[in-house]
Amino acid sequence: MTQAWITPKPPPRSDRLALALLCAGLVVSVAAPSRADDQAENTAAARTLGIQGVQLADAGKCPEAIEKLQRAETLHHAPTILDRLGECQVTIGLVVEGTENLNNVVREQLAPNAPKVFRDAQERAQKVLTSATAKIAHLTVNVAPPDAKATVSVNNVAIPPALIGAERPTNPGTVQVSATADGYKPATQTVILSEGGNQEITLTLERDPNAVAPVAPAAAGGAPVAPVVPPDAGPKKSKTAAYVVLGVGGAGILVGGITGALALSKASDCPNKTCPKQSDLDGARSMAGISTVGFGIGIVGVVLGTVLLLTGNNTEAAPAQATAHDQPKLAVRPWFGVNTAGLTGVFQ
Repeated sequence: MTQAWITPKPPPRSDRLALALLCAGLVVSVAAPSRADDQAENTAAARTLGIQGVQLADAGKCPEAIEKLQRAETLHHAPTILDRLGECQVTIGLVVEGTENLNNVVREQLAPNAPKVFRDAQERAQKVLTSATAKIAHLTVNVAPPDAKATVSVNNVAIPPALIGAERPTNPGTVQVSATADGYKPATQTVILSEGGNQEITLTLERDPNAVAPVAPAAAGGAPVAPVVPPDAGPKKSKTAAYVVLGVGGAGILVGGITGALALSKASDCPNKTCPKQSDLDGARSMAGISTVGFGIGIVGVVLGTVLLLTGNNTEAAPAQATAHDQPKLAVRPWFGVNTAGLTGVFQ
């Protein structure tokens, strides 16, 4: 920031006595500690720095004087030090900072027995404050779009969000204003404020196409994120019944094959259906009948079991505490007719 200050003329020979009295006043004021816990070393250092700062200010060297006076005020407060600090700040263009320090001097409540130099410092601060207050400029910074949640800086110093869009006391001179926000390109503007001037500007933020979207914050309290549940694949298909029916069919074919072989063996002993014994003929016929029924049951079981195995039987997952009678059961019963046989299956 470009600033200018007025270099006061060195005090004339006739005012050197006043300067000596002021320095003596600093010695008196600083020597009386304002806090009980002040250390003697700090008090003595504040006295020395204060005298040096006042001498530099009277010599027109306010930048050097400010450094000395600020150190002295930090070590030990005295209206005589703070008054000259405020005067020098106003002189070099730090009008806002200077007037605040002068206001603190004017508003300070002095004890009835306070040194005369303290009251003289208040009167001097009031005179400088009256003329310096009119030099303060005012700057209003607006940001568009309003919902961008921007951070605004004036001369690289961030200002509170509450001051965006509000009138802000600012030192006169060249001021650089910038605004930044997530998802937007930065915006900057340079403003020249005159003493006592009032200016309003608007910084327009443009969307940044290359900006990375911010990551959503974790839930408060560290709440766990619900796991992703895959789509329901539907009820499971039970193949128990299919295996049972296939087992029955296989057993039927096995029985049919064995009894058929026995029937053929007995029939070979009875050519032209003539057997030595009537019982052999009756046994061959019985075996043939059982074989027919076995093959019939076997074929029906294999076909039905294959159909159930391919299509399945939709069932919901049974709870762990389900009892045995809750499970589906298959009841298989053979049936017989004249020269025919079959297999009947019923689910219960």
